[in-house]
Amino acid sequence: MKNVVIYTTNDGIASLKLVDSILSDKKFKSYQFDIILNNISFFKKIKMLIVFLFFGSIFELFKRYKNKISIEDILLKHENCKLVKDVEKNYDFGLNVYGNKKLKLQKFKIYNFHLGSLKNQRGSFICFYKYIYDWEYIDLSFHEISEKFDVGKIFNKRTIKLSKKVKAIDILFLYLDHLDFLTESIEKIENDNFIQYKEYEKINLVPSFKKLIMLTIKYYFRKIF
Repeated sequence: MKNVVIYTTNDGIASLKLVDSILSDKKFKSYQFDIILNNISFFKKIKMLIVFLFFGSIFELFKRYKNKISIEDILLKHENCKLVKDVEKNYDFGLNVYGNKKLKLQKFKIYNFHLGSLKNQRGSFICFYKYIYDWEYIDLSFHEISEKFDVGKIFNKRTIKLSKKVKAIDILFLYLDHLDFLTESIEKIENDNFIQYKEYEKINLVPSFKKLIMLTIKYYFRKIF
């Protein structure tokens, strides 16, 4: 039996849905999972709503909200997990599943499911920066965390070609449309095959409200002219 800690966000629309998918997989039924939750700040939620308003789609968000799952639902559904406030022991490994805080390195290795390529799509708000940088592809990246943000050994990645009509909400839920990537990645943890980039482009940070609005205006101005 392996003991695993999952860092995630108390978000029943995306993050906890992914956690539920991992716990539901028969391959991990013998694992014991501890779950550490963090919350999304109020201002970040407002910024995400602005992104969905301008890049689509608020209506799809509401549809997803109706099918949300709570941490209480997960704890009742799965006997091999419990909620903890902090690291309680030396786990076999940790998983960061849409967690929104930078993690401290531990004695055990922690692996992150990142939405984006570690070469040029680092950081967060990828569903916003896709439009600013006009990305035609977005990677799903499973990597070992290191001292630097969104770098490290990549044990699995999948490149997704985006439709020209793709909406921001679709990008946010790419992992939910590729749930097999979760299992596939975890099974590669003990594999010695990995890739690691020598150079990385700048990290994409959560934009300020001013930057969010200015970049959005520039995007639409560019599209019109």
